Amino acid sequence: MGRPCFGPEEPAAWPSGEATIDQLAAEERCETLLQDTFDAIRPMPVWQSAPPRSGVRMPRPGEGGGLHWYVTRGRDVLTVVSQARRPALAGAVESHWRRRGWTITSLGVGRELPTVAAATRDGYQLSLHFGELGEVGLTASSPGADRPEHPSRAQAADGCGRAPLPYVCCPHWSAMV
Repeated sequence: MGRPCFGPEEPAAWPSGEATIDQLAAEERCETLLQDTFDAIRPMPVWQSAPPRSGVRMPRPGEGGGLHWYVTRGRDVLTVVSQARRPALAGAVESHWRRRGWTITSLGVGRELPTVAAATRDGYQLSLHFGELGEVGLTASSPGADRPEHPSRAQAADGCGRAPLPYVCCPHWSAMV
């Protein structure tokens, strides 16, 4: 169906005064960040690409300027991550992002629904989040991007549909202890 209702639908904030980037370059950078994160997880879970999103964000009060376009790319984890292993997955992602020198912007350490979010030096935002039914999503969102030349390329967030439920068992991530 659509995207789950966990995690931000749009990037929370961008560094003020940053130049915009081409949307295609932003899409490619998001995909690179996602793959880099998955490459650091051992064993790598099975995943599929989530529906891409792009849209516009209003400036904050007092921020000035016009609308900010952004793109978001995501991956849905199809591997069942047991409740006992969720903190380990979030911890592996957090450690990787810290090694990259990225700023951890949010950390939810709950055993059932841990979350971690980070910002890269170039203004991209990443988020790993768990849903109530065991869904796991990883998203990467761009800082402000140029308005698309071809409006058909822009895709708005389509609301709060469900991500696919995980169904692939793994001796490590699906283990109950």
